[in-house]
This record gives sequence, structure tokens and C-alpha cells, in this order.
Amino acid sequence: MPVANSTDYAVIVCYILLMIGVGLYVMRFNNTASEYFRGGSRIPWLVAGLSSFMSGFSAWTFTGGAGVAYSNGVAVIGLYVGNGLSFLLGYYIFAARWRRARITTVMEYLSDRFGPATHQTFSWATIFFQLFTSATMLYGLSLFVSTACQFSVTATILVTGAVILSYSVLGGLWAVVVADFLQASILLPFCIVLSAASLAHVGGISGLIHSLPASMKTIPLHGEFSWTYLVCWMIMVSFGYNTSAMAQRYFSVENEQAARKVALLCCGLFLLGALLWFIPPMAMRVMYPSLHTIWPHLANPNEASYVAASLTFLPHGLIGVMLAAMFSATMANLSANFNLKSAILSKDIYQTLLRKHADERELLIVGAIMTLLVGGATTLLAVVMASRGDSIFSVMMVFNTLISLSYGPPALLGLVFRRAPWWSGMATFATGLVLGILGAFVFKWTFIEQIVIVVPSSFAVFFLTMLFDGAETQGRARLFKKLDTPIDPAEISNVPDFSRPVFRFLSRTVACIGLASLLLMIPNPPEARMTILTFSAITMAVAASLWFVPGGARTPVKAEAAEVVETK
Repeated sequence: MPVANSTDYAVIVCYILLMIGVGLYVMRFNNTASEYFRGGSRIPWLVAGLSSFMSGFSAWTFTGGAGVAYSNGVAVIGLYVGNGLSFLLGYYIFAARWRRARITTVMEYLSDRFGPATHQTFSWATIFFQLFTSATMLYGLSLFVSTACQFSVTATILVTGAVILSYSVLGGLWAVVVADFLQASILLPFCIVLSAASLAHVGGISGLIHSLPASMKTIPLHGEFSWTYLVCWMIMVSFGYNTSAMAQRYFSVENEQAARKVALLCCGLFLLGALLWFIPPMAMRVMYPSLHTIWPHLANPNEASYVAASLTFLPHGLIGVMLAAMFSATMANLSANFNLKSAILSKDIYQTLLRKHADERELLIVGAIMTLLVGGATTLLAVVMASRGDSIFSVMMVFNTLISLSYGPPALLGLVFRRAPWWSGMATFATGLVLGILGAFVFKWTFIEQIVIVVPSSFAVFFLTMLFDGAETQGRARLFKKLDTPIDPAEISNVPDFSRPVFRFLSRTVACIGLASLLLMIPNPPEARMTILTFSAITMAVAASLWFVPGGARTPVKAEAAEVVETK
């Protein structure tokens, strides 16, 4: 099987330079901590929605998820349908409420709703457990890249971690969402082209369906990746996709309507992606029934099925684009998590415990330092995972389930139900965390057992605490007053609106990517040119559409940028 060559490496280098350039470009948008951590609530909903979508998956989709598609077939589509449906909860219930909370981090809301002790407990626990999920994403990306390029996994982790850190530290949330949008502009055309090429080699959709083993074309009633499993998966991701970094996108836009659009866009894109992402690994199952014979040195060769499809079906240069797309997916998720964790460390821990009167400029500097520390710790943890040869899918499932089921129920239930007392959050969180740890590391519960036991127990504890609700705290009264108050445009009137220059920048940059990809026809044979032309055409169409996206009037960068109206 071929491997990446110098043309592909040149594409990857250009992509890395582009991401660093994004960080430098959006530095001028950050004059306060509010703008660094939530874009001053001025991020366009289309950009925030695509960023949220990109943050919802990573190279895990193309490694662990692809491995499931290669082994189990259509069941993996059900996982991503569940992802999409979980955003409907955001559309109907949570998106508007998160925006009205008028906060910088999800943990900040917990202080008003459940008190400082719960706030600090959630903050520390979230940072600790999400280090493992972030490290798994970085490990997955590095496994993908090292397999295609024959690089050392450890060296790939270190270089990739440094690149993600560079633009995350420089640009804050603006850098995250703008880079995510560019990454989507690379990833989506690439996946369309690769899926089409994969189908062409196996006789189209009918040929693929006919050639797959019968077990891969049906979803069983019980067991792993059964209908029961898929329902449990949707329950689990409903907590994760409506809190944490996803909720941060809801309160980074201008009003409730924009927040709902973010959720609806993510829902549609995940449903589309469920049909698109996993055609290549299933096609590889037809062409190579055993990937272990190709890569015997890999502990989990099925997780390299997307790499195999790209190396088999694509010309050089687009293989580099494939690797850049993998960078795209994981950079989106990791940069969002780095920004979220640095916001928690800066606002919820540093300011709350050490410097209550720290001004916006000080928090901006602390935020950049915290991003650097979190990213460094994540990179080192990924190196440890690589040295152990852990399964990407298994590690991701353990820690995603653990953290989603512990902080998800109290965070979301507390946002909807007012009567629960201040200690209900801590009681519910402790229930989910203790049961989750026992199930994952002591009793070795299956994923379905985790959901069936932990979720009802956590809900039961929360609703039981409502029977003991006493006098309402000032924080809870203040929070629900905000939740009952629609967003007034005057609240962000003094924050610069960068939507017009952002969309112009995105349009020009995506157009440059599309035009530059035409150069790939030079080193490739004539039969590969149609694939390259198709990728370029789709990318140019995206660039043209971005030019006509309406934006607000351009506001001078420095004019009144330091005055951010916050509703307390």
C-alpha cells in the first residue's frame, strides 16, 4: 500500500502555517477576557454552529469510529444519528437558556445555581477527566498520521500538540471558531470526494451493500452496537453535547435565536455526516477483509481503515489534504477543550480563589498561560497512552461516559428545575461519579449497564432533593431572573461586530485553498486530475457562498472594545 510522499508533506506544512496565521489574524479581536473565552457574544451563529459541529468529533471519527464501521458496518451510522438527535434537546430546551445565563463558562453558572463548593468541585473534576479524553483525541490523530507517513507516533503527538497550542494561545475562542470553520471547509469537500471514490471502486451503493457481510448490514437487538446500545449512546451524548464546550458556543452568539440556529445546524450536519463519514472504511472491508496483514505492527489495525481508504483511492496531494483533514477534526475538538479548560482555570479557579478583583487584562494573560499548561499536560498524557498501545475507542468511551454522566444531569436539570436546593447539584454529581468509577474500574460494567444504572440513579437523587428545598438563595434567584429575561441587544452594543471581516477573511482563505489545490495536478497522472478538480470545485463553491453571507457593519477594532456590558 502506498504511503504519503513529499507532495503530501508540503500540503501538511502549508496547512499548519495557515492555522498559525489564523491565530495571528484574530489576536486583534481579543481585548478582554470575555472576548478571549466567548468572543464577546459576537460570534456569528453560522461560524459558531460549524465550530460546534467540528468540536463534536475528532480524529476519533476517522480512527476509533472508522474501526467500528470496518468491523460492525451500519451500526456506526446509528451512533452519529444519535449525535444529531441530541442537538434537538439544545434547540428546544437548552440553547436559549444557556444564552440567557449570560456567563463565560458552564462552571460559572454552577456558582449561582448550586453554590461555590459545587462550582469548585465540578471545575476540578472536569479538568482532570477531560484531560484523558483530550489526550485520546491527540493520540488518535497521531496514530492516523504516523501510519500514513511512517512517522514515530510520539514525535507526531509532540508536533501536533505544539501546533494546536500555538493558535489556541494566540487567538482564544475567536481562533478556535474561525479555524474550525476553515477546517470544515477542507474536511467536508474531502469526505465527499473520498466517499465517491470509494463507492466507484466497489460498484456504487448497491455494490457496497451486496458485498458486505450480512452481519454488517443489520443492527442486532442486544449486545455491543445493538439498538439498545444506540439508544444508550444517544442518552450519553445528549449530556455531553448540551454542556461543556458545546454550551460555550450557545453563549458565544448574540441572542437566543442565534443559539437555537447553532443547535439546529449541528443536528443537520451530524445527520448528513452519519451517511458520509463511514462509506470509506466499509468499502475497505470489502477490498481488504483483514487489515492486520497490511499493518501487523498496529495493536488495532481496524482503526486505520480510513487511512487505508485514503492511501488506496486518492492521488498524492489529496492524501496530504486527508491528513490535514484529520488535523482539522482533532484540532477543532482539542482547541475548544483547551479554551474551555483555560476559562475554568482562569475565571472559576484563579479569579474565584486567588484574585477576586483581577481585571480583564490580567485574566486575558492568565487565560493564555492556562491554555499553554493544559495543552502541555494533554500532550504528555497522549505520549503515555501511545507508549501503552491503548485502544482509542475504548479509552474514549470510558472517560466520555464517566464525565458526561456525572456532571451532565445536575448541570442540565439545574438549568430547568428551580425548586432543587443548592446541595442537589453536589449530591447528583457525587452519585454519578461514584457509580461511574465503580462501574468502569471495579465492576467492569458494559456501556449499556453504565447508562441503565447511572442515569436513573442520578435523576432519582436530583428529584428527591426537590422534596427538601428550603429558602431560595440569592444566587439562584439571580440566575432564574436572567433565564426569564430575553437578551437585549443593548447588552452587547459596545462589543465590536467582526462578522463582516470574518466572513470576508474566510471566503478569501477558502478560495485560496481551492485554487492552490489545482497545483496538485502537476505531480499526479492524468487519471487523478478529475478527483482533484472535483475537490477544488466544491471548495470554490463554499468560498463563493461565504462572500455573500451578510454581516454586521464593520466596527473599528479598538473602538470601545474594552467596554463589555455584562448583565449581572
